[in-house]
Amino acid sequence: MDEDTVHLSDSDEAKAAVSRLLKAIEGWATKESQKNEIELTAFAAALASGIISFHEFTSKDCRNSRNLIGSIARAKQHLDKEHKKFDSEIDKMHIKFAQEMEELDLKIIRDRKEFKHYLISLIYAEEYNKLKTSVTNIYETLDAKANYGDVGSSGPADTSPSPVKAQAPAPQAQPPQAPSGN
Repeated sequence: MDEDTVHLSDSDEAKAAVSRLLKAIEGWATKESQKNEIELTAFAAALASGIISFHEFTSKDCRNSRNLIGSIARAKQHLDKEHKKFDSEIDKMHIKFAQEMEELDLKIIRDRKEFKHYLISLIYAEEYNKLKTSVTNIYETLDAKANYGDVGSSGPADTSPSPVKAQAPAPQAQPPQAPSGN
């Protein structure tokens, strides 16, 4: 192809369509992030599912989508709170079960219902940890792009003028951490 080849994806109409899509995603995220706790968890699960390729957002997209970043921050905050709640609950149960096992001379724990609750809490803690990690990665990517430009992208860098010049280098993305042994 020569220099005069027209790329439909670079047309003004295509760029306008992408802009409308981003605004629709931002509107959806804003509404979802204002719902109750269970729906906020569902919103976080939808974000973490990968159906939206947040890593494809340009720095300009991120700077123009502050409400989206705020919505993701609310989901991240909710996941942090829920993970801490379940993690704390597990710690308390560990202490209680250790005491019970000591008292019962390492026999089977009698209160199976409570032990079942413990197992369910372990599962929830792990799920919230996975969601928290995924949503945190999305948030940090978008926030970094909004504040420092494209980081870690394999495509061309966004050269659009930035209203604020970044003074510090972009933070390096941290690899996901393995869940703790709780």
